[in-house]
Amino acid sequence: MKHLHLALITILAFSLSSCVQHQEKELKDSKETFGPRIIAINYDSLYHLEEPPAYEPFPMYGAFLFGVATQNVPMVYDTKLSLPENIKKSTDVIYKETDGLSLGLDIYSNKTDKSSNPLILIIHGGYWKAGDKGEFYTQRAIEFVEMGYTVASINYRLSTNHKFPANIEDLRDGILFLIEHAKEYNIDASQIMTYGISAGGHLAAFIALAANSDREYVKGLNPSSFKGAISLYGIHDMSLTIQREHPFTELYIGTSYDLDTTNYIDASTTQHVDLNDPPILLIHGSLDGSVSVKNSDNLAQVLESKKVPYVYDRIEGWPHVMDFFSPIGERTLWQMHDFLQEYMPSEELKNK
Repeated sequence: MKHLHLALITILAFSLSSCVQHQEKELKDSKETFGPRIIAINYDSLYHLEEPPAYEPFPMYGAFLFGVATQNVPMVYDTKLSLPENIKKSTDVIYKETDGLSLGLDIYSNKTDKSSNPLILIIHGGYWKAGDKGEFYTQRAIEFVEMGYTVASINYRLSTNHKFPANIEDLRDGILFLIEHAKEYNIDASQIMTYGISAGGHLAAFIALAANSDREYVKGLNPSSFKGAISLYGIHDMSLTIQREHPFTELYIGTSYDLDTTNYIDASTTQHVDLNDPPILLIHGSLDGSVSVKNSDNLAQVLESKKVPYVYDRIEGWPHVMDFFSPIGERTLWQMHDFLQEYMPSEELKNK
Protein backbone atom coordinates (compact mmCIF):
# COMPACT_ATOMS: atom_id res chain seq x y z
CA MET A 1 0.00 0.00 0.00
CA LYS A 2 1.34 3.35 -0.94
CA HIS A 3 1.10 5.21 2.35
CA LEU A 4 1.21 8.80 1.11
CA HIS A 5 -2.39 9.43 2.09
CA LEU A 6 -1.91 7.89 5.53
CA ALA A 7 1.12 10.12 5.99
CA LEU A 8 -0.89 13.16 4.96
CA ILE A 9 -3.66 12.26 7.40
CA THR A 10 -1.11 11.72 10.18
CA ILE A 11 0.57 15.07 9.49
CA LEU A 12 -2.84 16.69 9.32
CA ALA A 13 -3.79 15.10 12.64
CA PHE A 14 -0.63 16.36 14.35
CA SER A 15 -1.01 19.88 13.02
CA LEU A 16 -4.67 20.06 13.86
CA SER A 17 -4.04 18.60 17.31
CA SER A 18 -1.59 21.45 18.00
CA CYS A 19 -4.15 23.88 16.65
CA VAL A 20 -6.79 22.49 19.01
CA GLN A 21 -4.52 22.84 22.03
CA HIS A 22 -3.79 26.45 21.09
CA GLN A 23 -7.46 27.24 20.53
CA GLU A 24 -8.49 25.60 23.80
CA LYS A 25 -6.27 28.04 25.68
CA GLU A 26 -7.73 31.05 23.88
CA LEU A 27 -11.31 29.85 23.44
CA LYS A 28 -12.17 27.87 26.54
CA ASP A 29 -15.87 28.11 25.88
CA SER A 30 -15.62 26.75 22.33
CA LYS A 31 -16.85 23.17 21.74
CA GLU A 32 -15.38 22.93 18.24
CA THR A 33 -12.73 20.21 17.83
CA PHE A 34 -10.49 19.16 14.97
CA GLY A 35 -8.59 16.09 13.79
CA PRO A 36 -9.42 12.42 13.28
CA ARG A 37 -11.53 10.70 15.93
CA ILE A 38 -12.22 7.01 16.41
CA ILE A 39 -15.71 5.65 17.02
CA ALA A 40 -16.77 2.15 18.02
CA ILE A 41 -18.54 -0.27 15.68
CA ASN A 42 -21.67 -2.08 16.82
CA TYR A 43 -20.78 -5.39 15.20
CA ASP A 44 -23.96 -7.27 16.14
CA SER A 45 -26.22 -4.62 14.66
CA LEU A 46 -24.01 -4.28 11.59
CA TYR A 47 -23.94 -7.98 10.75
CA HIS A 48 -27.72 -8.24 11.09
CA LEU A 49 -28.35 -5.67 8.38
CA GLU A 50 -29.85 -7.07 5.19
CA GLU A 51 -27.92 -4.62 3.03
CA PRO A 52 -24.53 -2.91 3.48
CA PRO A 53 -24.59 0.55 5.08
CA ALA A 54 -25.20 3.40 2.66
CA TYR A 55 -22.72 6.21 2.08
CA GLU A 56 -22.37 9.56 0.35
CA PRO A 57 -19.60 10.14 -2.22
CA PHE A 58 -17.10 12.99 -1.97
CA PRO A 59 -16.67 15.26 -5.00
CA MET A 60 -12.88 15.34 -4.57
CA TYR A 61 -10.12 14.04 -2.30
CA GLY A 62 -9.76 17.39 -0.55
CA ALA A 63 -13.36 17.14 0.64
CA PHE A 64 -12.57 13.79 2.27
CA LEU A 65 -9.52 15.24 4.06
CA PHE A 66 -11.55 18.21 5.25
CA GLY A 67 -14.22 15.82 6.57
CA VAL A 68 -11.59 13.89 8.53
CA ALA A 69 -10.03 17.10 9.87
CA THR A 70 -13.34 18.48 11.07
CA GLN A 71 -14.35 15.09 12.54
CA ASN A 72 -17.34 14.78 10.25
CA VAL A 73 -15.71 11.63 8.89
CA PRO A 74 -14.70 9.58 11.96
CA MET A 75 -12.36 6.60 11.92
CA VAL A 76 -13.59 3.11 12.80
CA TYR A 77 -10.17 1.47 12.64
CA ASP A 78 -7.70 1.84 15.51
CA THR A 79 -4.14 1.02 14.43
CA LYS A 80 -3.07 0.82 18.09
CA LEU A 81 -5.88 -1.34 19.42
CA SER A 82 -5.01 -3.58 22.36
CA LEU A 83 -5.59 -7.31 22.13
CA PRO A 84 -8.59 -8.46 24.22
CA GLU A 85 -8.17 -11.09 26.95
CA ASN A 86 -10.03 -13.82 25.03
CA ILE A 87 -7.63 -13.80 22.06
CA LYS A 88 -4.26 -15.50 22.00
CA LYS A 89 -1.48 -14.13 19.81
CA SER A 90 1.60 -16.14 18.87
CA THR A 91 4.05 -13.44 17.78
CA ASP A 92 6.93 -13.79 15.33
CA VAL A 93 6.49 -17.46 14.54
CA ILE A 94 9.35 -18.07 12.08
CA TYR A 95 8.20 -19.94 8.99
CA LYS A 96 11.24 -19.44 6.77
CA GLU A 97 14.91 -18.50 6.83
CA THR A 98 16.21 -17.10 3.55
CA ASP A 99 18.78 -14.57 2.33
CA GLY A 100 19.84 -13.92 5.90
CA LEU A 101 16.26 -13.04 6.86
CA SER A 102 13.91 -14.67 9.35
CA LEU A 103 10.38 -14.37 8.00
CA GLY A 104 7.61 -14.55 10.57
CA LEU A 105 3.90 -14.90 11.20
CA ASP A 106 1.64 -13.56 13.92
CA ILE A 107 -1.12 -16.08 14.65
CA TYR A 108 -4.37 -15.13 16.39
CA SER A 109 -6.94 -17.51 17.85
CA ASN A 110 -9.68 -17.65 20.46
CA LYS A 111 -8.29 -18.96 23.77
CA THR A 112 -11.50 -20.84 24.58
CA ASP A 113 -11.92 -22.47 21.16
CA LYS A 114 -9.74 -25.55 20.71
CA SER A 115 -11.38 -26.70 17.48
CA SER A 116 -9.84 -26.46 14.02
CA ASN A 117 -11.13 -23.32 12.35
CA PRO A 118 -10.86 -21.99 8.80
CA LEU A 119 -7.80 -19.81 8.27
CA ILE A 120 -7.73 -16.19 7.15
CA LEU A 121 -4.28 -15.06 6.03
CA ILE A 122 -3.68 -11.30 6.35
CA ILE A 123 -1.16 -9.98 3.81
CA HIS A 124 0.11 -6.47 4.55
CA GLY A 125 0.27 -3.59 2.09
CA GLY A 126 3.02 -1.07 1.41
CA TYR A 127 3.42 -1.15 -2.40
CA TRP A 128 5.54 -4.33 -1.98
CA LYS A 129 8.42 -2.20 -0.66
CA ALA A 130 7.32 -1.51 2.91
CA GLY A 131 4.88 -2.58 5.60
CA ASP A 132 4.75 -5.18 8.33
CA LYS A 133 2.47 -7.91 9.69
CA GLY A 134 2.28 -6.33 13.15
CA GLU A 135 0.04 -4.18 15.31
CA PHE A 136 -1.40 -2.24 12.37
CA TYR A 137 -3.55 -5.32 11.61
CA THR A 138 -4.59 -6.15 15.18
CA GLN A 139 -8.14 -4.83 14.83
CA ARG A 140 -8.76 -6.72 11.62
CA ALA A 141 -7.39 -9.91 13.15
CA ILE A 142 -9.66 -9.46 16.18
CA GLU A 143 -12.68 -8.96 13.94
CA PHE A 144 -11.96 -12.17 12.04
CA VAL A 145 -11.29 -14.19 15.22
CA GLU A 146 -14.57 -12.96 16.68
CA MET A 147 -16.27 -14.33 13.55
CA GLY A 148 -14.85 -17.78 14.36
CA TYR A 149 -11.62 -17.93 12.36
CA THR A 150 -7.97 -18.57 13.10
CA VAL A 151 -5.95 -15.67 11.68
CA ALA A 152 -2.33 -15.42 10.56
CA SER A 153 -0.62 -12.18 9.54
CA ILE A 154 2.48 -12.70 7.41
CA ASN A 155 5.71 -10.90 6.56
CA TYR A 156 7.43 -11.42 3.21
CA ARG A 157 10.55 -10.20 1.44
CA LEU A 158 10.25 -6.62 0.23
CA SER A 159 11.00 -5.26 -3.23
CA THR A 160 13.78 -2.97 -2.03
CA ASN A 161 16.06 -6.01 -2.22
CA HIS A 162 13.94 -8.86 -3.58
CA LYS A 163 11.96 -8.79 -6.81
CA PHE A 164 8.90 -10.64 -8.05
CA PRO A 165 8.19 -13.49 -7.46
CA ALA A 166 10.13 -13.60 -4.15
CA ASN A 167 7.15 -12.44 -2.11
CA ILE A 168 4.87 -14.99 -3.83
CA GLU A 169 7.32 -17.74 -2.90
CA ASP A 170 7.23 -16.49 0.70
CA LEU A 171 3.44 -16.55 0.82
CA ARG A 172 3.49 -20.09 -0.54
CA ASP A 173 6.00 -21.19 2.07
CA GLY A 174 4.09 -19.45 4.85
CA ILE A 175 0.87 -21.21 3.85
CA LEU A 176 2.66 -24.57 3.65
CA PHE A 177 4.11 -23.95 7.13
CA LEU A 178 0.64 -23.19 8.53
CA ILE A 179 -0.75 -26.33 6.91
CA GLU A 180 2.07 -28.41 8.39
CA HIS A 181 1.41 -26.93 11.85
CA ALA A 182 -2.38 -26.80 11.49
CA LYS A 183 -3.12 -28.89 14.58
CA GLU A 184 -0.84 -26.78 16.76
CA TYR A 185 -2.56 -23.54 15.77
CA ASN A 186 -6.17 -24.78 15.50
CA ILE A 187 -6.33 -24.47 11.73
CA ASP A 188 -8.55 -26.34 9.30
CA ALA A 189 -6.00 -26.60 6.49
CA SER A 190 -8.70 -27.44 3.93
CA GLN A 191 -10.23 -23.96 4.28
CA ILE A 192 -8.08 -20.91 3.57
CA MET A 193 -9.10 -17.35 2.69
CA THR A 194 -6.59 -14.61 1.91
CA TYR A 195 -7.09 -10.94 2.81
CA GLY A 196 -5.09 -7.85 1.92
CA ILE A 197 -5.19 -4.12 1.26
CA SER A 198 -3.40 -2.29 -1.57
CA ALA A 199 -0.29 -4.32 -2.48
CA GLY A 200 -1.57 -6.88 0.01
CA GLY A 201 -4.83 -6.88 -1.94
CA HIS A 202 -2.85 -7.78 -5.05
CA LEU A 203 -1.03 -10.58 -3.24
CA ALA A 204 -4.21 -11.93 -1.62
CA ALA A 205 -6.02 -12.26 -4.93
CA PHE A 206 -2.89 -13.36 -6.79
CA ILE A 207 -2.00 -16.33 -4.58
CA ALA A 208 -5.61 -17.59 -4.51
CA LEU A 209 -6.02 -17.31 -8.28
CA ALA A 210 -2.55 -18.56 -9.24
CA ALA A 211 -2.55 -21.54 -6.85
CA ASN A 212 -3.84 -23.86 -9.58
CA SER A 213 -1.32 -22.69 -12.19
CA ASP A 214 1.85 -24.46 -13.30
CA ARG A 215 4.11 -21.69 -11.98
CA GLU A 216 7.03 -22.82 -9.85
CA TYR A 217 6.29 -20.13 -7.26
CA VAL A 218 3.04 -21.87 -6.22
CA LYS A 219 4.38 -25.43 -6.36
CA GLY A 220 3.14 -27.54 -3.46
CA LEU A 221 -0.06 -25.59 -2.81
CA ASN A 222 -3.39 -27.41 -2.91
CA PRO A 223 -5.67 -25.12 -4.94
CA SER A 224 -8.80 -26.73 -3.50
CA SER A 225 -7.91 -25.41 -0.03
CA PHE A 226 -8.35 -21.81 -1.21
CA LYS A 227 -11.97 -20.85 -0.65
CA GLY A 228 -11.57 -17.25 -1.81
CA ALA A 229 -9.76 -13.96 -1.46
CA ILE A 230 -10.67 -10.53 -0.09
CA SER A 231 -8.89 -7.73 -1.95
CA LEU A 232 -9.24 -4.10 -0.93
CA TYR A 233 -8.00 -1.55 -3.49
CA GLY A 234 -5.49 -4.03 -4.90
CA ILE A 235 -2.98 -3.61 -7.73
CA HIS A 236 -4.18 -6.12 -10.32
CA ASP A 237 -3.24 -4.98 -13.83
CA MET A 238 0.33 -3.89 -14.40
CA SER A 239 -0.27 -3.32 -18.09
CA LEU A 240 -2.14 -0.14 -17.15
CA THR A 241 -0.01 2.87 -18.05
CA ILE A 242 -0.46 4.40 -14.61
CA GLN A 243 0.70 1.13 -13.05
CA ARG A 244 3.56 0.09 -15.30
CA GLU A 245 5.09 3.60 -15.14
CA HIS A 246 4.86 3.78 -11.36
CA PRO A 247 8.37 3.74 -9.80
CA PHE A 248 7.32 1.28 -7.09
CA THR A 249 6.01 -1.16 -9.70
CA GLU A 250 9.32 -0.97 -11.56
CA LEU A 251 11.12 -1.50 -8.24
CA TYR A 252 8.97 -4.59 -7.61
CA ILE A 253 9.54 -6.10 -11.05
CA GLY A 254 13.20 -5.08 -11.28
CA THR A 255 13.19 -3.67 -14.81
CA SER A 256 11.21 -1.16 -16.85
CA TYR A 257 8.17 -2.21 -18.84
CA ASP A 258 9.83 -0.99 -22.04
CA LEU A 259 12.80 -3.31 -21.54
CA ASP A 260 10.89 -6.45 -20.57
CA THR A 261 7.14 -6.95 -20.20
CA THR A 262 7.33 -10.58 -19.08
CA ASN A 263 7.06 -10.18 -15.33
CA TYR A 264 4.71 -7.21 -15.56
CA ILE A 265 2.30 -9.56 -17.29
CA ASP A 266 2.95 -12.54 -15.03
CA ALA A 267 2.65 -10.43 -11.86
CA SER A 268 -0.78 -9.13 -12.92
CA THR A 269 -3.65 -10.81 -11.10
CA THR A 270 -5.74 -10.47 -14.26
CA GLN A 271 -3.49 -13.02 -15.99
CA HIS A 272 -4.22 -15.82 -13.51
CA VAL A 273 -7.98 -16.21 -13.81
CA ASP A 274 -9.57 -19.43 -15.03
CA LEU A 275 -12.83 -21.32 -14.64
CA ASN A 276 -11.69 -23.30 -11.61
CA ASP A 277 -10.72 -20.33 -9.45
CA PRO A 278 -12.25 -19.51 -6.04
CA PRO A 279 -14.52 -16.49 -5.50
CA ILE A 280 -13.07 -13.01 -5.03
CA LEU A 281 -14.35 -10.01 -3.07
CA LEU A 282 -13.15 -6.71 -4.53
CA ILE A 283 -13.62 -3.33 -2.82
CA HIS A 284 -12.16 -0.18 -4.37
CA GLY A 285 -12.83 3.55 -4.26
CA SER A 286 -13.22 5.65 -7.41
CA LEU A 287 -11.20 8.53 -5.85
CA ASP A 288 -8.21 6.29 -5.12
CA GLY A 289 -5.12 8.29 -6.07
CA SER A 290 -2.66 5.64 -4.88
CA VAL A 291 -3.99 2.63 -6.79
CA SER A 292 -6.28 3.40 -9.72
CA VAL A 293 -9.75 1.87 -9.49
CA LYS A 294 -9.14 0.60 -13.04
CA ASN A 295 -7.14 -2.21 -11.43
CA SER A 296 -10.23 -3.69 -9.80
CA ASP A 297 -12.43 -2.72 -12.76
CA ASN A 298 -10.23 -4.80 -15.04
CA LEU A 299 -10.01 -7.77 -12.70
CA ALA A 300 -13.79 -7.75 -12.25
CA GLN A 301 -14.21 -7.84 -16.04
CA VAL A 302 -11.89 -10.83 -16.35
CA LEU A 303 -13.62 -12.65 -13.49
CA GLU A 304 -16.95 -12.01 -15.20
CA SER A 305 -15.69 -13.28 -18.56
CA LYS A 306 -14.29 -16.46 -16.97
CA LYS A 307 -17.45 -16.99 -14.91
CA VAL A 308 -15.55 -16.92 -11.61
CA PRO A 309 -17.84 -15.92 -8.71
CA TYR A 310 -17.05 -12.46 -7.40
CA VAL A 311 -18.46 -9.48 -5.54
CA TYR A 312 -17.31 -6.02 -6.54
CA ASP A 313 -18.23 -3.09 -4.33
CA ARG A 314 -17.03 -0.08 -6.30
CA ILE A 315 -17.21 2.79 -3.81
CA GLU A 316 -17.93 6.02 -5.66
CA GLY A 317 -16.22 9.17 -4.38
CA TRP A 318 -13.94 7.58 -1.74
CA PRO A 319 -10.12 7.25 -1.68
CA HIS A 320 -7.40 4.80 -0.63
CA VAL A 321 -7.68 3.37 2.94
CA MET A 322 -11.34 4.39 2.91
CA ASP A 323 -12.21 1.36 5.05
CA PHE A 324 -10.53 3.02 8.03
CA PHE A 325 -13.35 5.56 8.08
CA SER A 326 -17.10 5.53 8.69
CA PRO A 327 -19.35 4.52 6.99
CA ILE A 328 -17.09 2.71 4.49
CA GLY A 329 -15.41 0.82 7.34
CA GLU A 330 -18.75 -0.62 8.43
CA ARG A 331 -19.75 -1.27 4.82
CA THR A 332 -16.48 -3.14 4.19
CA LEU A 333 -16.97 -5.28 7.30
CA TRP A 334 -20.52 -6.09 6.24
CA GLN A 335 -19.29 -7.16 2.80
CA MET A 336 -16.53 -9.33 4.26
CA HIS A 337 -18.89 -10.92 6.79
CA ASP A 338 -21.44 -11.65 4.05
CA PHE A 339 -18.75 -13.02 1.71
CA LEU A 340 -17.29 -15.29 4.38
CA GLN A 341 -20.71 -16.52 5.39
CA GLU A 342 -21.41 -17.58 1.82
CA TYR A 343 -18.07 -19.01 0.75
CA MET A 344 -16.17 -20.06 3.91
CA PRO A 345 -18.45 -19.93 6.94
CA SER A 346 -16.94 -20.69 10.33
CA GLU A 347 -18.93 -22.67 12.90
CA GLU A 348 -19.63 -19.33 14.57
CA LEU A 349 -21.23 -17.95 11.39
CA LYS A 350 -23.07 -21.19 10.64
CA ASN A 351 -24.77 -21.02 14.03
CA LYS A 352 -26.04 -17.47 13.57
